[in-house]
Amino acid sequence: MDIIKIAVIGIIGMILSLILKKEHSGISALISISVGIIIFMGILPKIETVIQMLYKIVSKSNVDIEYIDIILKIIGISYISQFASQICSDAGEGAIASKIEFAGKVIIMVISAPVLMSLIEMVLELMP
Repeated sequence: MDIIKIAVIGIIGMILSLILKKEHSGISALISISVGIIIFMGILPKIETVIQMLYKIVSKSNVDIEYIDIILKIIGISYISQFASQICSDAGEGAIASKIEFAGKVIIMVISAPVLMSLIEMVLELMP
């Protein structure tokens, strides 16, 4: 049922944006950004539920919680950078959008470095 609400909000925002685009392009862009933020805020509780379920599963297993935190951070950075990039693209700022995507990729690489280092250390320990 939530997807119907999201779709309706998106369609209404798109119609308003298209109507105002010719005469008031600034307001049209603000409507587009606002609708995107409303949709994003609407799905945050769903994401929180999934994260809580993951932590319950991890607490019952032998997996190090640090790795799950890193994975969740990577997923979050990916979603946020893609969302921001799409907003910039919708506003006609493709150059800024590509910089946001690049920054997201670099931050993901930096955050994943400890996992990569642990993996390399494990491989080196196994080698004679």
